[in-house]
Amino acid sequence: MRISCEVQVNNRRMMTLGSAGRRRGSQSTLGIGHAPGAPAHLDNLFVHLCTAQNKQGTKYKVSGNIEAVFTKFVSEGKFTIRFKEPEEDLSVKADPVLAKSFLHTLKAGLANRNLEKLHLSNLCPAKSTQLEKPRTRLAITKRSDYPLATGFPRTLEELRINKIQLSRIEARIVKLPRLHTLDLGLNQVSVLPIGLGSMSSLTHLDLRENHLSAIPAQVFAGSLRNTLVSLDLAQNLLTYLPHTITSLHNLLTLRLDGNRLIKLPLSLGKLTNLRCLSVSNNKLIDLPASVRRLRLNMLEVCENPFTTPLGIVEDRLAHTTIRGPPSLREIVARVCVKKSLRPSPADIPATLVQYLEGYTHCLCGRPCFESHLLAVVPLDLERLSTSIVVKQVFRSTVPAMAALCSQRCWEMSRKR
Repeated sequence: MRISCEVQVNNRRMMTLGSAGRRRGSQSTLGIGHAPGAPAHLDNLFVHLCTAQNKQGTKYKVSGNIEAVFTKFVSEGKFTIRFKEPEEDLSVKADPVLAKSFLHTLKAGLANRNLEKLHLSNLCPAKSTQLEKPRTRLAITKRSDYPLATGFPRTLEELRINKIQLSRIEARIVKLPRLHTLDLGLNQVSVLPIGLGSMSSLTHLDLRENHLSAIPAQVFAGSLRNTLVSLDLAQNLLTYLPHTITSLHNLLTLRLDGNRLIKLPLSLGKLTNLRCLSVSNNKLIDLPASVRRLRLNMLEVCENPFTTPLGIVEDRLAHTTIRGPPSLREIVARVCVKKSLRPSPADIPATLVQYLEGYTHCLCGRPCFESHLLAVVPLDLERLSTSIVVKQVFRSTVPAMAALCSQRCWEMSRKR
């Protein structure tokens, strides 16, 4: 068993004497095993530390020589082994999975249990490649550089794959635990895997200039809703967006230029942290009126027809009207939104959780669910952003689709 990690060696005796007994952490390999030819027994078991300065390594006897093992932060890949002789502490930082695997092997070794079945090291010197710092960034611009057999390092934090005609996003990319930036622009990706939404560290996602025609709603319903800060879907073939995109609470930048969008989700105004929105060169006939809730630094809406006439939208769907008092379900849902309650599927049925998330705001600020009017009202873009790009320089008012909670709100919107 040998893992690549960062190790800091602390000599307790020198620290007690007032000398500098703490060595800086360095890229190392840490193994546990026995010398070649030695029987698999606790008396022959050693922890083997190799560094770039000492590739032959330092051996620490295991049997009767470990005073304590500190594992409070093992979930972060950190642990410390305290040896009696020499009086040194090895403070280790590694991949959490590797750290737990190493400690499991060490525990089995201390118990002298099935050592012959454990994957033990032969205590040979470390190779230079094993002592290289883990790779955190990778850029691929040639198809021949795409790793087919070797895979992607689990330590990657930034991955950029551009101009190689990539047609799909593999599961091994989705499973990279530390990835916070994924740039797959200028490829031929046509389908997004649902698993993309489970990436718990991803903050920047760039999918510009691909062949996307639709996005599964589940992609924005997982971990991405809490982590994603920047999303670029420009120059694709999108005709609509799933309503779950409005659950990306921390989104700051959203680029949708050069698609085939006719409508945007009515509840887009729920992205209250959004600062940059670009929807130029689409087929938008109106904007969602809920964007009035946004305070943008940049808004681009040029090259869109914006042809929807003002007025109440013809009643074609029964659930887009006000036919009497709201249902009990809607009354309770409004209270939940007002009090910022967010029950999970563990508290209420999953269908009700989806219902709670499917609201939009009336112009008066009240949440609208089933009981509402659909109306097209004028929207003054100058109220949204300090920087606006429209088709004509003098045009700053466009039609906006609004969900209104009452006839009174419709009358009030006509007076504004």
